[in-house]
Amino acid sequence: MRQNWIRIVYLYLMTAIGLIVFIIGAVSIINLGLKTFIFTNADRDYYMEKPSTIYLDREVEQVEAIKDCESLTSIDREMIQNWLVDYDAWKQMSENIDYNKSRREGDAARAIAMILVGFPIYLFHWTRIKKDKRTQEHKNQKTEEK
Repeated sequence: MRQNWIRIVYLYLMTAIGLIVFIIGAVSIINLGLKTFIFTNADRDYYMEKPSTIYLDREVEQVEAIKDCESLTSIDREMIQNWLVDYDAWKQMSENIDYNKSRREGDAARAIAMILVGFPIYLFHWTRIKKDKRTQEHKNQKTEEK
């Protein structure tokens, strides 16, 4: 009997967890849809244009200034040149990123994953609960008939 009680608690607990995860995912998807298509200015204040960082600009100026030093080896000059190329590529790439779209895609991926995980967990365990109840009712009817 104790084992049966533990099984029932487990099934109901997993059903609740699956349902909660599914609900959170569904709410996230609905929220994302509303922000994307209806309330398009809902998160505009979070993504204002960011001023360029002074520190990085100074760092580039410093690197530009030292790259012509006579005491640098050819390996040092090559490393500096590679850094400058990487910095320019990073700067170009970061200018082309739509942070709002990127965040929304991340939110959508997370919400869909929660739905795809939560619903099967809920469905499986709820089905087992219903099956166990039917089996128990069937046993009770047989006992009453005897």
